[in-house]
Amino acid sequence: MGTIYVDEIKHQSAQGSGTITLGASGETINIPSGVTLTNNGTQTGLTLSDNILFNTASKGIYLGVTTATASNLLDDYEEGTWTPIIVSGFTGTPVYSATDTYGRYTKIGNRVFVNGSIKIDSGITASGAGLQYGGLPFTSLNAGQVPGGFYFTYNLSWSTSGTASFYLIMNANNTTLFVTGTNGIGIPGNTAGITLQGSTINIAGQYVV
Repeated sequence: MGTIYVDEIKHQSAQGSGTITLGASGETINIPSGVTLTNNGTQTGLTLSDNILFNTASKGIYLGVTTATASNLLDDYEEGTWTPIIVSGFTGTPVYSATDTYGRYTKIGNRVFVNGSIKIDSGITASGAGLQYGGLPFTSLNAGQVPGGFYFTYNLSWSTSGTASFYLIMNANNTTLFVTGTNGIGIPGNTAGITLQGSTINIAGQYVV
């Protein structure tokens, strides 16, 4: 393989017209590390026919700025599934409906958006253990403040009329949601007015990781 040294490459027709082709179909054009590509002409945007794939997992795209500002770097995006479970509130392990228990998430940067549904077919509730939902796909930020917010979007046969309001709390450094009352105290699985067996519970929310 030889080396060609030139200062300028132009099309054989008049300057400013014509198309210059580098390589042929199936070939690879290698640009060595440290080479800078500049465009001194009119920038009309870039059109690609395929996805962008970096050669290392830590790279991303700076959005909305003309300089490399860390706060504008989008370097993480992920979609996937997770399986909601109850980690506390039962004596033993509850039995879930395989077809009605599921979850999905989207992770954009340090923010995780999740929704999930869980149907409890059977199980014995516990009197002392606070009710907790687990299985979230990422561990929340290990900081003092509450790193997220969640809410119930649907309850079927879960709580009867007259039962106090319940809240879902995400604590720091956790993959678990704690069910609490208006006083901030955890709710045991056998709390009056709650029937977990045979219930379907949908939740949605977001948190910081």
